[in-house]
Amino acid sequence: MIALAGAAQSSDKDRRHQIEQNLVVPNEGRSVPYEWARPPSLIALYFGASWCGPCHAFTPELIRIRDALREGGADTEVVYVSSDESELEMRRYMRSEGMPWPAIDYRKLQSLPAIRSLGGMAPPNLVLISSDGKMIANGWHGRRYGGVQPVLQTWLTEANKALINPPGPVHEQ
Repeated sequence: MIALAGAAQSSDKDRRHQIEQNLVVPNEGRSVPYEWARPPSLIALYFGASWCGPCHAFTPELIRIRDALREGGADTEVVYVSSDESELEMRRYMRSEGMPWPAIDYRKLQSLPAIRSLGGMAPPNLVLISSDGKMIANGWHGRRYGGVQPVLQTWLTEANKALINPPGPVHEQ
């Protein structure tokens, strides 16, 4: 049992590392590598696609929520994971929707099954990842879709908890 817990911890850390090491932002005619100065505590992986009507409806709401959380002091960011047919489609969609966050490098996505597997059966999906790489919430539960709203609620709750009880050094008395 202890070995299984260690393996899960390792894969959680690997997941977080894979996210952080494969970020890009759209530029003129290509995607360019992106690196956080300091990785956020909470990451919301947003699985979407330009061909997905519900994604077009959800993206503006996601931008508003993300901006409000960050303006309120939450240490969080969204990372886009594209289900499009090409990198070009991904970049066009990100620009047309005004996504202010990075994406997982489309060219590397096939080699990141631990990230791809979180997306569920179809977009849109939102997956909340903690600072240690644990999945906190996912819109998909196996083959059942719970939707993005419960994940948004969990995101708000977790971000508020962190604001009320910020991580810091433990002082012994």
